[in-house]
Amino acid sequence: MARIPEETINRIRDAADILDVVSGYVQLKRRGRNWFGLCPFHQEKTPSFSINQQKQIFHCFGCGRGGNAITFVMELEKLEFVEAVQRLGERYGIPVELSGTTDPRRKATVQQVLDLCELAADSYRKNLQGSAGAGVRAYLEQRGITGSTQALFKIGYALPGWDHLLKAAGARKFSHEALNQSGLFIAGDKGPYDRFRSRIMFPITNIAGRVVAFGGRVFESDDPAKYVNSPETPVYRKGEVLYGLSLTRDHVRETETAIIVEGYLDLIQLYQAGIKNIVAVSGTALTERHARELRKLTGNVFLAYDGDDAGVRAAVRGGYTLLRGGLSPRVVNLPPDLDPDDWVRKEGPEPFLKAVADAGPLLEFHLSHFQGDLKETGDMRRFLDEILQELVQVPDPLVRELHLKKVADLTGVDERRLHETLQRIPRVRVRSEEDEAQPRKDRVIIEPTRSNKAQLALISLAFHEDDRLLNLLLDHAREELFTHPVLKNIWRVVVTALQQETIPEPGGIMDKLSSDDERQVLSQALMSEGLSADEAGQAGDVMPLAIDCLTLLHRDALQRQIDQRRQDLRRAEQQASQPPADIVAEVAALQRRLADLGEQFNKYRGG
Repeated sequence: MARIPEETINRIRDAADILDVVSGYVQLKRRGRNWFGLCPFHQEKTPSFSINQQKQIFHCFGCGRGGNAITFVMELEKLEFVEAVQRLGERYGIPVELSGTTDPRRKATVQQVLDLCELAADSYRKNLQGSAGAGVRAYLEQRGITGSTQALFKIGYALPGWDHLLKAAGARKFSHEALNQSGLFIAGDKGPYDRFRSRIMFPITNIAGRVVAFGGRVFESDDPAKYVNSPETPVYRKGEVLYGLSLTRDHVRETETAIIVEGYLDLIQLYQAGIKNIVAVSGTALTERHARELRKLTGNVFLAYDGDDAGVRAAVRGGYTLLRGGLSPRVVNLPPDLDPDDWVRKEGPEPFLKAVADAGPLLEFHLSHFQGDLKETGDMRRFLDEILQELVQVPDPLVRELHLKKVADLTGVDERRLHETLQRIPRVRVRSEEDEAQPRKDRVIIEPTRSNKAQLALISLAFHEDDRLLNLLLDHAREELFTHPVLKNIWRVVVTALQQETIPEPGGIMDKLSSDDERQVLSQALMSEGLSADEAGQAGDVMPLAIDCLTLLHRDALQRQIDQRRQDLRRAEQQASQPPADIVAEVAALQRRLADLGEQFNKYRGG
């Protein structure tokens, strides 16, 4: 099994600041000592995902996930521990040398699929750069796409033929399961063959820049399909991934604006022209998941779809999708029969940027492009029906009311009549963000008993830089005091660090825990204000809190022993006329220890 030296893991953990890592995926805002944002692991309206930079951990108070920078990358990108460490090592310039096997057949299928996508991207890129790609290079240059832009977006070329990529994958000995699930091959009667042939290839990356899928544009082939896109795979969901976002995310965040276009070449041309706060849908319609991804970065979204009838219809549909996703979109008017790629290539970026600045609200765009005469009763009824069918699906009642008022202003129809009609339209039941925000069924729940609270508090206190406190914990926080199995497992790891005369480092402890449950509980213990360890430390009264917790747990432990020995005593009395003297003496000794419990902590009190 491949392993990474502990020293390398520690170097990467020290370099990979949790705030830096997470802010590449989530829009964060400071609130007190912590940073908050919308959780990337579940759908929510109110930010419950928190970062503590000092402790280098994250925790979501909605879904319960928690951990450090490494576990964040593992969960978000569906990577094994080794792959996540390698990814962070690449980002921070720290070489990662593995010991043991790196045979791809031993890797998880998801990781093999990712490796296959990288192999395909490299193969297509080499094809484009070779002699067979001369015609494609000429075509791209004719379209105004420079060589440096081609390299930046890793544009490639899938050769004619049926098994070029299949042979390359076979040489690397990937598993049949990975080949089948990668989306790069089609199962035929005579065996699998390459899905992409005679096509200009546009790699699609996830938010971390890892290739997860492809879009292929036909080139010098009689294939009637202009574009072929990867199917959904274990690493790619069309409704979640936005093309180009890994490159443009920082520009979206800096400008606080996102422009959505339809095509790969639209985005590439605009990016090359200096318009970099852009994303594109990849072979699918805009989804509410896309909207939620954008909402993590900005609330200002512009739709810049093609100027033909199909583009207008797609812009209207996409606009209402964004509205349901909690955004207030504006729609850019493009010249008829032009797409952003053509427009910017012919006239430069200035006219396009002006159109963005002049973009209007969704309802006004819908009204101005409606195919019908609104002076006719039938057409007006059809127009209102289109809008109301969309508005009834918007989950926010205030947004619905505001748009209903705007419809009344635009059409002159009485607002009360519109509201009555809206009320009669059945609303499709969809899984809401509130549903998604519920704790996962497999999430461990620590019941808030006095004992569990004390155990959690001691775990949290163990991370304080106070020698007297740490000595107290080493002397008296015995493992048997931790009665909850998850808390006991966490304490075993924590106390090992204490025994090495080091203050536990949260990120390092997270890596040593054996389950997600343990990481979630520890992250919540360290982040939760309710456990008050941080507050106690700031007030200078950490020791009393620790002593109170230890006293409670020792009292509970002694009482359990007394109860057990009393049961033993009753059983012995039933079998003999005289109670056993040794058990009687032991019960008495335990009772004296219980009465004198507070004295063992006297040396830790006061100064």
